[in-house]
Amino acid sequence: MSTPLYACDEWPNQKPDQAHGGLWFDRFFNRYSPNWTLVDTAKKSWIDTVTNLTVTGNDEQLAETNARQLTLVSHLNGRSERYTSDWHFVSGMGNPHPVENGMSWHPTLAVPYLAGSAVKGLVRAWVESNEDGLSEQNQKARLRAWFGTEYKGDVAEQAGGLIFFDALPDRRPTLLCDIMTPHMGKWYSEGDQVCLNSPDKLPADWHEPVPIPFLAVRDIRLIFSIAPRQAALAEQLDAVFDALNNALEWLGAGAKTATGYGYLSLDSTYAEEKQAIQKKQARQAKQATLTEEQKEIEKLRQQFEDKQSKNITEAIGGPLYNDLKKLVEQTDAWPEAERAELLELAQSIVVYVNAKKSAKAKELLQRLRN
Repeated sequence: MSTPLYACDEWPNQKPDQAHGGLWFDRFFNRYSPNWTLVDTAKKSWIDTVTNLTVTGNDEQLAETNARQLTLVSHLNGRSERYTSDWHFVSGMGNPHPVENGMSWHPTLAVPYLAGSAVKGLVRAWVESNEDGLSEQNQKARLRAWFGTEYKGDVAEQAGGLIFFDALPDRRPTLLCDIMTPHMGKWYSEGDQVCLNSPDKLPADWHEPVPIPFLAVRDIRLIFSIAPRQAALAEQLDAVFDALNNALEWLGAGAKTATGYGYLSLDSTYAEEKQAIQKKQARQAKQATLTEEQKEIEKLRQQFEDKQSKNITEAIGGPLYNDLKKLVEQTDAWPEAERAELLELAQSIVVYVNAKKSAKAKELLQRLRN
């Protein structure tokens, strides 16, 4: 059996169209020189192969995935909220990578994200900090109910009462190359061997800064979803999201929070969008159960309601009335129930176009009654 790897002469020099940006970034680094060393510009030039991409992720797939997750969370009596980053965001910097700092990529959506386990850890960190001023007994009870254990090191005797979903972006994020400039010498690598005659191992300001490029995200929007595993915990969702709000505002998510990365704020505009998504899903679910005749009626009803919501006035002979007329002409072989349903809608439309006294409109309605 052959190993499923590229032969040397087939190794791609640039990301193939429609290929997964994260897979490309993580697995196809090709900036090594023949002696396996890196020139100074190698790391940044590799990061630029991702930040210069015109396509990272797919808006349609993100919308579909988030809509499905929203449906699942709603059925579980959970809740979803959207948060917007105050500045840059980065997660998964500890992942191994030739440029020294990795990135957490969603395995199928090809966008940076925050894993559900990280969301859980974030909320737990806020509860453990007890900034809400709970008594010790209430804090332990909350930790046990939400996460299964009072202390992280405890062996869980029960599952946590909450399900934390991956926090996913709802639009393609913008990637950028940031630079960190550590100047600690060998403190982190050999600090345990420090002595007075080894100034290169001391963390002091006489060291030259070492620029290290890394991949980050600018202005990301993430949708966080949490659902109760037990019905009794549904009433605690407000407290759970209060903890999440505070954690995102004061602790930050992902890496480098000490330097301002990963702070997110609740996006209040999401409530209207969420309602629109749920309404669309309900309409699609209803459509799936309709007969062909009912689908035609529903199509006309949508057109009617759209004009009503936009206060568009229309007279007899307009597009709405003409579509009604065309549909009535097709109803001779319709079942009685669908004809009655269309008659009810037609009467509303006739009133809307101010044609109650019109002989043609009366004739149209009479055709449905026969």
